[in-house]
Order: sequence, then C-alpha cells, then structure tokens
Amino acid sequence: MRNTRILLVEDDAPLADMMQTFLQEEGFTVHSVHNGDDACLEIDRQTFDLAVLDLMLPGRDGLEICRHLRKSSDIPVLMLTAKDDDMVATASLQLGVDNYLQKPIRPHLLLAHIEALLRRSYRSDTQVEDISINPTTYTASLKGTDLELTSGEYQLLAYLYDRAGEVISREQLYQDIRGIPFDGIDRAIDLRISTLRKKLSDDQPPYRYIKTVRSKGYLLAP
Repeated sequence: MRNTRILLVEDDAPLADMMQTFLQEEGFTVHSVHNGDDACLEIDRQTFDLAVLDLMLPGRDGLEICRHLRKSSDIPVLMLTAKDDDMVATASLQLGVDNYLQKPIRPHLLLAHIEALLRRSYRSDTQVEDISINPTTYTASLKGTDLELTSGEYQLLAYLYDRAGEVISREQLYQDIRGIPFDGIDRAIDLRISTLRKKLSDDQPPYRYIKTVRSKGYLLAP
C-alpha cells in the first residue's frame, strides 16, 4: 500500500508538517494544502488514493470538501476533528466520510487508521464466514443478526476483520488500537477479546472465529 497518494488538508501548519513528514517517512506520497478551497482545486486537478481532512478549515470545511470529492471519487476519507458532536458525525457519514480520528493526533494511530481504510478499499471483497462489518454505521453482525458491541469491541473486531487470516501481536494491537506500547502486564486487549468471543457465541476452545496463536497473538479466521 506504499506509494499511495494522500491528500492532506490541515490548516495547523506545524501539525500538517508533522503528519506529512511522518507519512512520507512511511513511504506515502503526501500532497498537503491548508484550506478548503485549495483542497477542492487539487481534487479537480489530481488523483488521490485517500484523503485526510480536518473538519474546521478556512474556506470550505471538511464536510464541504467531502461533498465535493464524492462527486467524482469514492476514495477513503479520514476526518480529523477536535469535536465530539453526534450531529456532525451523522452528517459526515451521510456525506461519505469513512472514519474519524480525534485530535490531538498520535502518529502511529493515524497510520493505523490510514492502513485500515486502504486495506478495506483494496480488499473490498474481504469476507469472514458468518461475520459482516458495516464501516458506514460502525455495526457488525453474526449470521445476519446484529451484534451489540461497545465502541471498543467494534473497533477491535473491525481491526481484526480488515486483517483476517493474519496473526496480530499484542504489541501491535496495543499500539494500533490503544495508541500506547504494550507493557507486558496490561490485559485490556485480552479482556476485550474475551467479551468479543462471548458475543460471537465462541467462548469455548477450540475457537472458531478469534483464534489465539500461542506466543504470537490473535487471528480472525477467514
């Protein structure tokens, strides 16, 4: 997924520089602009694989940019916001925003969100038997029945779903899901795995869906 072209729209110059430098060091090509009007011009001029949009911007805001983008493109959109507003979230989802990231930005969490969106875009045919994920409504179902998940449980299940068949270490889960290093003691992720298994009616070994790979981590079986 490297050599991917990302449109970054952020009016906080130091933050934009930090994100651009970090993502370029990770191998992405990043085109950065600082206001909504310039962003729309670049959307009309160039082709991108993913857009990272700040919500509050000079000129057109992130929602208006997304509306403009969706006229010609279905690329993944990650919205950056300092707000925790259900009405804004609803409007954004209706316009085609794929995911949110709350400020302040943690670089490795930003990377995890971007890679998950790209993986979902490039592997739109990804399927796990019996389990379905709806990234638009942040919901999941098992054999057609909606699962009652907390936001944390949904985030973890969607993360594993995007990497179905891949062994994910605890260290990677802590870094990407919680944005902190694994200290070797904290069992928050293990507890979340346990509750997910119960909700998937799969809490007795041998597990059908979320498998434990000894000394390595977890795997969602395709």
